[in-house]
Amino acid sequence: MPARVTINTAHGHRWARMARKRRRDFVYVETDGQVYLVRDRGAFRFPRADERLPFPTQPNGRMDLGEDRVMKRKPVLDHHPEEWLGRDAIFERADVDPLVKRAIYTTMIRCVSEVILSKGPRVLMVKAVRGFSKGHWNVPGGFMDYGESPEVGVEREAEEEIGVDIRLDGLLDVFVSGFPGKPAYTLGFVYKGHVASEEFRLKPDEIEDVGWFTVDKAMTLTRNPFAKWGLVDFFVGSPEARRALRVRRHGVAGGPTSGGGPTAFLDRDGVVNRGRPGYVRTPDQFEFLPRAIDGMRLLQDRGWRLVIVTNQDASGWKLLPERQLARIHASMIARLEEAGVHISEVYYCPHNVLSDCACRKPRPGMLLAAARDLGARPRAAWMIGDKPLDVQTGRAFGCRTAWVGPAAWRKRFAAEVRPWSPDVVASDLLAAARAIVKRDVQEDPRGSHDKVIA
Repeated sequence: MPARVTINTAHGHRWARMARKRRRDFVYVETDGQVYLVRDRGAFRFPRADERLPFPTQPNGRMDLGEDRVMKRKPVLDHHPEEWLGRDAIFERADVDPLVKRAIYTTMIRCVSEVILSKGPRVLMVKAVRGFSKGHWNVPGGFMDYGESPEVGVEREAEEEIGVDIRLDGLLDVFVSGFPGKPAYTLGFVYKGHVASEEFRLKPDEIEDVGWFTVDKAMTLTRNPFAKWGLVDFFVGSPEARRALRVRRHGVAGGPTSGGGPTAFLDRDGVVNRGRPGYVRTPDQFEFLPRAIDGMRLLQDRGWRLVIVTNQDASGWKLLPERQLARIHASMIARLEEAGVHISEVYYCPHNVLSDCACRKPRPGMLLAAARDLGARPRAAWMIGDKPLDVQTGRAFGCRTAWVGPAAWRKRFAAEVRPWSPDVVASDLLAAARAIVKRDVQEDPRGSHDKVIA
């Protein structure tokens, strides 16, 4: 990855003054690392949007860089344009408009290397002072320096941050992700390892705190998608972490399974069935919402496994014995089977709202249990719910989310759900299912949070 470029030339000052005077619209044309630029008064710049190009082009995205707008286009050529400037050479020249360098840098993939350091079932998290994770917790690591391998980079970054030696135990996975509305991608190498000592000496300009957390708690603390996905992989591969997670389930699936396709996590009350004052306490009180079965059938027909994840406050407040809850779920499953819909599993939290348990949403413990038992993976999963905490749970797990409910309901909770940016907003489960099946099974690495209204 190229080092940070600082421009301090007469040409740079002149272009900066011009940028402050008026908005500029430019065209960025590139093919195979060669960039088409025009010479203007001794300096190179992008062609302006109103300037005629000597070749046809095809649209290839747009960048808004401050007051400047850059339209990226791909040329249609019958030869390789050796006479154009190579993107690497552009950074070495002082006679190139800084906007060109900024736009090219923005399109370059970033490379980060991070490590999940474990002690039994717990993982080490650091709280950042600056950068993308400022004020948030993350796993140790960061950007690799020029010429570093991922292994060397993660050891250097982690040891700089926490001040102790680390030992790598292997690579968990390599991930790619992007950010909504931006053309750049980040490639992330996530390792597992352990510390040689706990006598931490934190780097004060980067890290303000450090702590050991269970995997479900760590996933609620970080906003880094690589960390979330890596934590799931670590959890699945760690016997200690798997044993430490205790989540109740109905028992549809029997023993643990693996694979089996993408997973749709469904909240129960308000998504599958109608909620009621005083809770649903008997099988006869369980009423499917209109179009809910149709929505589940559509997802199933397109290859999605259906897993219900539900907080059951009635059991938490001792209003509904778990034996009776099991009868309700058995009746629900049987009625769905009659309709041709199969539920892979029902996970439930029997604790009340005051409990600090792994299974109560918005903690992602029930989704982690599905990763352990069913092979569910966040990049091939959706969380569908009617409450803001359902969307928050999906975000904690690192999967895409759909928020459902009537318009009046959504208006009531709009401010509460806004920080969690649901990918789809829909009137009910069927509308959400229709939006979901139009998308790729795997998470779009550019970021999918474009809030489709269905």
